[in-house]
Amino acid sequence: MATVNQRTRIVQASVINGVDAGGAMSARIEAGFDNIMQSAPDGAEVAFSDREVQFVRGTVVTQDWIHFVDLLTGTVGTYVCYERKSGVAEATGYIKHTITNPVIHNVRMDLTKGQYGTITFLFECKAADETKTIADMWGLLDDQAAPSYISAARGGYRAQTTVFDPTPGDNISIYHVMSLTFTIAMNLVRECNDADVAYTCVDAGMDGIVPTGSITFQDSSIVTAQLLAQRLVQHAADTLEITITQGQGATAKKITIAGVAFDSGAGNADVTRPFTDYTLPFRVVNSAGTPLTLTGTNKIITIADAA
Repeated sequence: MATVNQRTRIVQASVINGVDAGGAMSARIEAGFDNIMQSAPDGAEVAFSDREVQFVRGTVVTQDWIHFVDLLTGTVGTYVCYERKSGVAEATGYIKHTITNPVIHNVRMDLTKGQYGTITFLFECKAADETKTIADMWGLLDDQAAPSYISAARGGYRAQTTVFDPTPGDNISIYHVMSLTFTIAMNLVRECNDADVAYTCVDAGMDGIVPTGSITFQDSSIVTAQLLAQRLVQHAADTLEITITQGQGATAKKITIAGVAFDSGAGNADVTRPFTDYTLPFRVVNSAGTPLTLTGTNKIITIADAA
């Protein structure tokens, strides 16, 4: 029998809702039916079954971490990416995925010492009308030419400085930061009804946004007979500022997260680790005087060039 090779590899050239998501690491795209009904036995040996509510959704990981906010606030359009075909000349050696109306509702940032930072985002597709199916929401083209290269602002592998409650507050420095995670989960609501085949109503609501994260550091400093981790947990909600090294000599970035409240913390002194570390989960607390938003004057998070 002749050898058949239909394999593909390496996701690349990702653009979603107008955002160039360079440095693509992975793309998991899922399609199927959300509601599968089965009858009671009723004397039959095998249940009768129907299925409805078609969906397309996915999870994408990229190293272009500075687009954290852009992905949440971009205008819903399409998600396009390519995969390289195995054993085919480059001129026609790619397949193209086009995902229609991907609504991004969850983005997570992961910054770890000694590694390029990543962001992971989740999307749910909105069917353009009641007739649209999986095939309409997830389109494919074979034998494509190589896509244009999309660069990424890689970096995030070293926290240069970290300050909680900056001037004119207590200005608490946190040294030896090993990792930072931050997630914004939006209120995803969706509906398929009437003559709809798939979800024709998909909204990522600004009401009830849940911003959470965690920070891990090796700072065992003691002030007034308290470890730094203890002081942070007992401190009122305030601003967290972290200056992050970028790759290839690019300007460092400053991450500012407002309303950070550390509700608990744990120290881990382990013989298998070189130094004791402390992990403090946190959440963002709103302010009645200056309500926080994704955009506008009082942002939940900003990512900008460091001064």
